[in-house]
Amino acid sequence: MIEKLKNAIFNISDFEYINFVQNSKSIKFIYHDVIVYGYKDSISVFYDDAEMGVLTQLKFINKENSLKTFSDISNALDYMKYLSKVTSDVKYASYHYFLHRLKEIEFNYTHFSFGLVGSYHNYSKDNRSIRCDFGDLSIMDKKVRYNCLIIFNNDGSCKFSFYPEEPAWNEEKICPKRDIDKIIEYILNLKVDNYEDIPLIES
Repeated sequence: MIEKLKNAIFNISDFEYINFVQNSKSIKFIYHDVIVYGYKDSISVFYDDAEMGVLTQLKFINKENSLKTFSDISNALDYMKYLSKVTSDVKYASYHYFLHRLKEIEFNYTHFSFGLVGSYHNYSKDNRSIRCDFGDLSIMDKKVRYNCLIIFNNDGSCKFSFYPEEPAWNEEKICPKRDIDKIIEYILNLKVDNYEDIPLIES
């Protein structure tokens, strides 16, 4: 695995910026602040400001919620490139952290959509936000009868809302919270299992 990973480094499009260190047990390299360790049978990929010596910590990303271990090189490098996007763009960092928190609270879904959205008058790449929709939901194994969506903005803020399982045009109830951890707290404190009983005013 170590030799194969070393060879794979040279297939990375911008490998000229990568330095690696190898010994008899492992190989290590850093790709845009993402740390990759290759061992005999596995590859670990993560971001860690302590190991990187980064003075400014990322708000949402750390080793605990970014570490993944792989048994094949292709999946490891795909995740490395994804994580490099997460560590360099606040809306992707928010997206990654929110999905991590959903796993922690056992917020499960079978429908998921991802897209980039923006206003008609300012639809440049840098100004678009991320929109994710979640459907067929259960929280801690309890089925709930609503869907939800979240928009991650370029300034790190979020807009989270609920809508019916079979919505009419533009039905939604907007959560008043804009911080991810407070949104998660709101979800956990919501003691209803259907859209009609959510105690918010429909927009």
